[in-house]
Amino acid sequence: MIRFGGEDLKVYLYRDPVDMRKGRNCLAALAQEAMKVDPFSGALLIFVSRRHNAVKILYWHRNGFAEPSTKDPRHQVRTSAAMLSMASLVRT
Repeated sequence: MIRFGGEDLKVYLYRDPVDMRKGRNCLAALAQEAMKVDPFSGALLIFVSRRHNAVKILYWHRNGFAEPSTKDPRHQVRTSAAMLSMASLVRT
């Protein structure tokens, strides 16, 4: 089990739609280039699909990128554009 904790945990949400077929390395490059975030910092990087009905979460854990599964219905959350606009977001 991986625990996210501490007061220094940073979460970045990339608001523009992302092709959900992109892999870990491509998402890490997107974070580095478009979001100006170090993908190796341990921060949670969150990417949303075009319809905002799917997300990919990426983070660096020990010696590689981890991508927790979001397919489990127990871990699904409904969002709206209004909810996303209230967060502190990074947009290119």
